[in-house]
Amino acid sequence: RRRSSILRRMSVGSIQSFDGDSNIFKLEIGVPSIKIKISKKPQRSDFQHIKVLGQGAYGKVILVKNKKTGCLFAQKELKKASISINAKSIERTISERTILSRISEHPNIVKLFYAFHDSSKLYLMLEYIPGGELFQYLLKERFLSERNASFYIAQMALALHYLHQLGIVYRDLKPENCLLDHEGYLILTDFGLAKEPAEDESENPNWCNSIIGTPEYCSPEVIRGDDYGVRTDWWSLGCVMYDLLTGNPPFRGNSHKEIANKILKEKPKYPFHLTADSKDLLAKLLNKNPSKRLDVDNKWQIFKSHRFFRYYDWDDLYYRRCDPPIKPVITDLELAENFDEQFTGLRLSEVESIQIPIKNGSIDNDCFSGFSYTASESFVDSY
Repeated sequence: RRRSSILRRMSVGSIQSFDGDSNIFKLEIGVPSIKIKISKKPQRSDFQHIKVLGQGAYGKVILVKNKKTGCLFAQKELKKASISINAKSIERTISERTILSRISEHPNIVKLFYAFHDSSKLYLMLEYIPGGELFQYLLKERFLSERNASFYIAQMALALHYLHQLGIVYRDLKPENCLLDHEGYLILTDFGLAKEPAEDESENPNWCNSIIGTPEYCSPEVIRGDDYGVRTDWWSLGCVMYDLLTGNPPFRGNSHKEIANKILKEKPKYPFHLTADSKDLLAKLLNKNPSKRLDVDNKWQIFKSHRFFRYYDWDDLYYRRCDPPIKPVITDLELAENFDEQFTGLRLSEVESIQIPIKNGSIDNDCFSGFSYTASESFVDSY
């Protein structure tokens, strides 16, 4: 079952109000097939729409092709009308664009090439990653061997550690937000919930307080409404590691309230087939007390030397010198054949989300005045 992020505040006392999957926007992204040359600022009419890759309450992601160059992008488009009703939504949208523009040079993080907007929508032109979600492969395989799981967990850790060094908390790690590129390497996507500290928060290690994320992967401190920092992401990594090794996240339930209560009160149950190395690392990451949880960022070398990662050399992973365990089958980049058919099977005319009315019937475009962005020509040319 596809797990959705929750953008509203939740608590153990109020979590029963989330009685179904939230229709929050899901990001699906990928790899351009040729070099990009666009001399003027891009606009929507420059791109031909090909396939729907994802859809949600705020908008959708569409595979598009530049009409002049033939280059493929994942176009994430968001409706201003949906975003403008909530100041926090505006803040997160601008923050996503800002963060993406800072982090695009890491090999395990999706690349942003352009951002622009028109009278009704915001557009993020992202790298198209044609291998699809790790989540889809997990559904087919049920679970992964320790060796194969370590390949993906190590790359998630490389991306998270890089973000944390920049002061960014990711806050929504899950298999649905991890894509595989054309070779099978992992790319972290969807930075809609990521956050970087304001100037007056940068010295405080626990500067976040929003109860936000995907319930199955939320840390206890997030669910309790405590102040928290980057260690929440390492809890989520433990949950994803457990998911890859067993086929399910460690805490499940029929409602968000039930999941939250299990996260707060229950210990994870380790299936008999897990090795001692896997269980040891899981126990270190899934410590409910964040101060006793493995401080990965400050003990990075210790973390990397854990026996769970003995199958691969970290430099080889970073520089893409390994043999990925899953090699996506790609017969035609434009078919988006590795994405969920519930999206790719839609006709483009069917994907318009419900319009949300705006007070006084207008949108304050000044809210989005700093949204536009163009990556440097050298960066664009390198891809």
